[in-house]
Amino acid sequence: MGMDNNVGGEEEKKQVLIAEGSTFMSIMLTAALEKLNYEVIGTSKDGNDAIEKYRELKPDIVLVDPGLKEKDGIEVTSIITKENPAAVVIMLLTGTEADPDIIVESVRAGAKGYMRKPVTEAEIKSRLESALKRK
Repeated sequence: MGMDNNVGGEEEKKQVLIAEGSTFMSIMLTAALEKLNYEVIGTSKDGNDAIEKYRELKPDIVLVDPGLKEKDGIEVTSIITKENPAAVVIMLLTGTEADPDIIVESVRAGAKGYMRKPVTEAEIKSRLESALKRK
């Protein structure tokens, strides 16, 4: 199968794991991702669970909230990208967290990009496409 952008077969869907403390935000993201033809294969509310699910489900993309409990999003990103340097991890930043320090820490930890919450469909589409291209 080529990497053409046809919306045809199921196998074309990129799989996403959402690690997000807010259930509401997870639901919103899931709805937006599914509309864009991504498949959400798991959600996690805390960092330890996110890492376990990552190892078990091997998603193409992980969306990570920096404010996760147990292990925070930076730690989660760092663990995932050490295990798999090609992992596409995108940080989900709220307005207040989108400060340069957190962005720099995210990139150092291996994140391929970030999105600001509340995330629009257009932003999800462009951020994920550009992150996947840079793999």
